[in-house]
Amino acid sequence: MVQEMPSGLTAAPAEDQSFYIFGHNISHSLSPTLHNAGFRELNFKGRYRIHESPNVDESVVDLIKQPEFGGASVTFPHKLQIGRHLDRITAAASAIGAINTVVIDRSGPENRSLIGDNTDWTGIRTCILQVWEEGMGKSPALVLGAGGAARAACFAIQSLGIREVILVNRTRSTAEKLIAHFPKLRFSYFPALQEITVPNIGIPPVQVVVGCIPVDQMDESDIPEKLFSAATRGVIVEMAYRPLVTPMMQVASRYAGWAVFNGTDVLKEQAYAQFELWTGQKAPSVVMSQAMQKELEKRELHARAQA
Repeated sequence: MVQEMPSGLTAAPAEDQSFYIFGHNISHSLSPTLHNAGFRELNFKGRYRIHESPNVDESVVDLIKQPEFGGASVTFPHKLQIGRHLDRITAAASAIGAINTVVIDRSGPENRSLIGDNTDWTGIRTCILQVWEEGMGKSPALVLGAGGAARAACFAIQSLGIREVILVNRTRSTAEKLIAHFPKLRFSYFPALQEITVPNIGIPPVQVVVGCIPVDQMDESDIPEKLFSAATRGVIVEMAYRPLVTPMMQVASRYAGWAVFNGTDVLKEQAYAQFELWTGQKAPSVVMSQAMQKELEKRELHARAQA
């Protein structure tokens, strides 16, 4: 059943609550650092952990049924699988076709419902809005990839009033599924960036770019300079955060008019939204961001020591 998030959601009860990130190959996740720092700052009785599994298996289903379960972040490949184990899905998650957040609804006297939501799109949108200028909505946006993150990107782009999207994805069938999911958007499809000709960049040119593909699928030689040189101002949001600076970011940073956001920027913004859904309190964003930065620096030092 698809439903908007009930306005009567209440914060988690006073006893300790268990929060998780569900996904595969997520031992590197920064989400525990972010959320546990927020919990400590507000003296909130919660603990956030990593739970890895190849898919949404019995171990995941068992955890979300536990009375102490307080909510979860959901990442690849579970975003498309977990919905069938929940009671309701918000309109945003349904429109995107992917769930990245599980929230508990305790608004009824004896009611405990599991709700699937999506905050990825709000993270992308918040980054874009930091540099949004009037007129950007008239330009086409470029989205790299056609998975769950790309769907969130398209939803964010649509919410900003942009109506044209240049979609780049290796597999046409996957791209066609995304295109069918957003009938209000007008798409131009290309299997690779190099195949985009100058007229297809748009008049006016592309000013919003969202990268939603693994970093190892592209290097700087795959990125046409005209993509960024055609516009005097623009914004790129890169969903990947390993490495912190991707090839796409490297090219965009050569142009002074382009603002660059990496995956950690999106991660923080969507995490703040999750935190507020789970706790009913405003996320202590400064503390959470500082904790993440310290963790990144710690990992960088460790990597250098191992080199």
